[in-house]
Formats: sequence, C-alpha cells, structure tokens
Amino acid sequence: MFRPFIVLIVLGVAGGVVSVIVNLRKLEFNSEATVHSVFPGIVLGAFIGGIDSIIPGASLVGILVAFALTQVGRSGRGSDEAGTAVVLTSFFSIGMVISLRVADMSGQLEALMFGRLLDVTDPRMTQTCLVCLVALLVVLPTWRRQIFLAFDRDGARSAGMGGFWDDFAVNAALVAVTIAGSTAVGTLLIIGYLVVPGAAARLLCHSVRAMVPVAIFVGVAGGWLGLWIANLDAPRPISPQASVALSVVGLFFACLAVRGVRSLVAKVVS
Repeated sequence: MFRPFIVLIVLGVAGGVVSVIVNLRKLEFNSEATVHSVFPGIVLGAFIGGIDSIIPGASLVGILVAFALTQVGRSGRGSDEAGTAVVLTSFFSIGMVISLRVADMSGQLEALMFGRLLDVTDPRMTQTCLVCLVALLVVLPTWRRQIFLAFDRDGARSAGMGGFWDDFAVNAALVAVTIAGSTAVGTLLIIGYLVVPGAAARLLCHSVRAMVPVAIFVGVAGGWLGLWIANLDAPRPISPQASVALSVVGLFFACLAVRGVRSLVAKVVS
C-alpha cells in the first residue's frame, strides 16, 4: 500500500496545481482530448517493454499530442474545439488499432485504460514522481503568464504573452499528469485529477492564490479516501481506481455543499 499511497499524493499535488490553470483557462476539453490521445504511446510502451515501459512510451507520443493540441488551439480564437476533437479521435483510434492488430492486446484494454493502482512497482513509482515533477517544472515558470491569459487573453497578447510556448507549457503539463497517472489510476479516470480539484477550489475561493492549496487538498485527500475505501471489508472487491476517482468527485460535491451553506448563511446574516 505504500507505493500506491505515494503515487496518489504526488498525483494529487501535481494534478491540483495543473487543474487550477485548466479551470481558469477553460481547458477541460483539452484535458479530455489529452487522456485519450496518449493512448497509442501507452499501448506501444506496454507492447515493447511491458507495463514498466508504459510511461516512457507514452511520453514520446505525449510530446506530439502537446504540440498538436497547441497548434489547433492557436488556429482559432483561443480554442478550436473541432481541431481538438480531430486530435482526440485520430490519436485514440490509432491506439485502438495498435492494441488490436499489432499486439493483440484486446484482453488488456481494461488495464491500459483504467490502470492497476495496487500493482505499482518501484520503477513505476519513480517514473510517476519524475513525470509529475516535470509537469510542475513546465507550468510553474509560466504561472503568472497563464493567469494573465486566463483573465485577459487579448491584453496578455498585447503585452507579448500568449505565444506558442505559453500554450505548449499548459498542454505539456496536461500530458505529463496524464502519463504519470496512466498505469495507476488509468488514462480515462485520470481526467478527475485534471479537472475536478480546480473546479472544487473555484467553488470556495475568491483568489487564485487560495485556489491552489484547496485544489491540492482535494487531489491528495481524494486519493487517500479512495484508497481507504478500496480496502474496506466488502462482499466483493472494490476497484481502487474507481474509488479514488469517485472520492475526488465526492469532495467536489462536498465543496459545492459548503458553498451553498455559506451563501445561505450570508443571506441570513445580511
């Protein structure tokens, strides 16, 4: 249980930070596209070197995904959803073809898409930590620029911001967190770490500075709670990946309830 716990903490921190930018810049669809588009790299990594090679394989494809999403995002006014959908469909379809034809991995699709949290090995734990560190190192140096772009994209561009590398940094961070969680939480369920913590923090906070620790708390606490639920004595086994994802979503609704109570109290007091 130690290795899964460490992986979930690291994912909670990196995902919490990145999800704040995702929420502020309205990049939820980019997040959805990312978790599907890295699938070919995951399949190739698993085919060539086994499950411990999934993260290196996905990283190579992830660079192409980040570049493609950045290009289509800059082709429109801030966001080109049609182009993003094309990227998503193209990459994911290639991954499906590879999994069914090259390696005949149809029986392993569940593991590739939904992860194996309790089977995390030392190499995969190390790889996850390193890739999450890369996500933070990519996005944090451009943090102020990302905030400026989120609230005033035209003004940021007038000030010389919002160039290719600013957009590429966000997409690269999305790719890095997705890849980091691919073997543990799974490529499909990792969307919870990319979107939900930032959305939950937005419900409670009035400043970006306050959103970051709240988002990190939601990511880390959701992972801990999900792992605890997965180990409960139940008639049937509980999927740890699903329990982690549902716990993060549950904390979102808890934040929503807190916001509702706070608004009600404010009305009564006023």
